[in-house]
Amino acid sequence: MTRHAGIRVQQRGVSRDMLDCLIAYGHHEPDHKGCNIVTFDGKAFQDLFRFESHELTTKAADSRNLYAVIDADGVVVTAGHRYRRVPRDLSLSSKRPGRSRSPRVLNSPRNPLQN
Repeated sequence: MTRHAGIRVQQRGVSRDMLDCLIAYGHHEPDHKGCNIVTFDGKAFQDLFRFESHELTTKAADSRNLYAVIDADGVVVTAGHRYRRVPRDLSLSSKRPGRSRSPRVLNSPRNPLQN
């Protein structure tokens, strides 16, 4: 854990037990900047309830909005509680049928940037 993460964990009231459970059972998703964002999802809670003690699972149920950012070496960069949705990767949305992300057309008659 980085020094910054240690300070943030203490400031934000994140217990070390919950952080360890999050890293062990949480859903790891790349942020495309070299780190992973780890959050609890349904599968993580199923695994947690199956393998951990009752006390730990009740604490985890109260910490559903916990997140952590982990770098490529497995070091915790920061952790806290989410108050907004986690943005998902939309880079492949143009490949889905019926969902195109068309770029802005510069020769459009309504384009204010055109002379």
